[in-house]
Amino acid sequence: MTRRRKNTPKQKARTELAGEAQKTDGPLSPRAPTTQYQHFIPRFILRRFQVGPVKSKTERQQEFRRTGVDPEYVHYYDIATGSLDIRSIGKVYGVPNIYQDVRNTHDINKVEEKLAELERHAASIITDLHKALPQGTFTLKRRSLELLRKFLFIMHYRNVSCSDIYFQADHPNNASSRQWIESFMKAKGIDSAVGVWLHFLEYYLDSSHSDIMRDAAKVVEKYGEEGLQDMIAESHIPPDLEHFPAYTYHVHASYYFFSIWEAAEGEEFILTQNGFGLWEGLADGYPDLHRIFIVSPRIALILCKNVLRPEMKAIAYITRVSLRSSLLDVNPAPPTPIYASGPISRADRNSAISLARYRSSQTGANDSFVFKIAKLSRRQTLALNSVLLVNVKQTGSLTFLSRGSMLRTARAFRSFPANFLAGELLIPLIAQLTDTTETEVSPLRQPPAAVLDQDVDAPTLVASTPTLVAPTAPTPTPTPTLVAPTLVDIVLHGLASLAYFIYCIFLVFLVYLGIVKLASLVT
Repeated sequence: MTRRRKNTPKQKARTELAGEAQKTDGPLSPRAPTTQYQHFIPRFILRRFQVGPVKSKTERQQEFRRTGVDPEYVHYYDIATGSLDIRSIGKVYGVPNIYQDVRNTHDINKVEEKLAELERHAASIITDLHKALPQGTFTLKRRSLELLRKFLFIMHYRNVSCSDIYFQADHPNNASSRQWIESFMKAKGIDSAVGVWLHFLEYYLDSSHSDIMRDAAKVVEKYGEEGLQDMIAESHIPPDLEHFPAYTYHVHASYYFFSIWEAAEGEEFILTQNGFGLWEGLADGYPDLHRIFIVSPRIALILCKNVLRPEMKAIAYITRVSLRSSLLDVNPAPPTPIYASGPISRADRNSAISLARYRSSQTGANDSFVFKIAKLSRRQTLALNSVLLVNVKQTGSLTFLSRGSMLRTARAFRSFPANFLAGELLIPLIAQLTDTTETEVSPLRQPPAAVLDQDVDAPTLVASTPTLVAPTAPTPTPTPTLVAPTLVDIVLHGLASLAYFIYCIFLVFLVYLGIVKLASLVT
């Protein structure tokens, strides 16, 4: 995230180099707003992919004063042109003035400043996470976990791909919310989809995680989870539903558990233009088993659907819920909660408002969560990178840390037949990496296992709220017609029916135990 002072060009450049933590000296004039390159992937993440040693803020400023050249660069592959360059961090993964709010005449870049504040806190947590990698576990207090969840949600929401279609009233994916969008725009005097998008971006930034969850709890208490899902999927969203965007946030916070994945030794995660919040996997045909956020070549933060919890996966298997994903063999463990004052009471768990009230309390703030870091194999690392690569756009871009690792990843991706079309976009990259990589890297003989087809992994950018997965009952096998049954046949048939009835009762009991266990683990 960049910041610029309203001052001389040299001072503006220095501010940009200083990074996302800078603040302006005062409100900008509405008569002469400055052009500002504003990142949708923060600088602190891009620096993890930096070519050469990472410099401190002081070292960057000193080098710029001495040379006049931005000292931070990354590998940047432009898919449209097929060119591989080393580009300045200050000029990639951003759009001029994307977060400027022309309606705010006092400070047109106020949203940018709020994003910088959030990034500063998230950067500190992610730095601590990197330090904890050797231990294999990472502990977070509730407020830090909430801030990180909020950061991930906003990282998806803030992407330039969302800005003009997320609240576009006439977009096909927004048919159920069209009346709500038009009513909201009229009530707030907003005349564009981008204006609504900025309005709610500022709402998410201004509100704490607890505040947003309390707003969502009011909606859930009034309509119920099932009622809200029906509104979104089949009916329409009432125009007077004030906190609907809070419910979207609630879905990400409540229906997914947070997990930390580390790349295999010698392998690295890649970064793509649309890779924050990219979904992967299906449950009975419904999307979003995983939400992917790459924060460095070593670490991916993954939101996993609750059906992937160990106890829920067992129930899904018994009830024949179809889970389709290239990442099912990773098996990340949900965090282990350590409640400062003992387990949450059943009364608090059963009420959305009571649960939100507990989590926002000082008692809840003292809770801790211990995460076991999932160390991926080489094959699993390639599978995760393949999800990113199969979703790159012809107008997009990608960034990586080391050429050798990127070359192995690209070759492995292209070797899988299902990736034939997407792999064509990587041919120029492979050619350039092969020419410039000093150490010869042989192509992998085996492709990463089971990378899904493109239509399965395609990202959903408009449908902001995922649909709840309702397990479907298995289709019973037709029973053959018995001709002239004997007494033995009748007895055996009766015993079989009784056994089937007991089996069904057993399944219902298992589902009940799973729900009770899930309720006790929801954080």
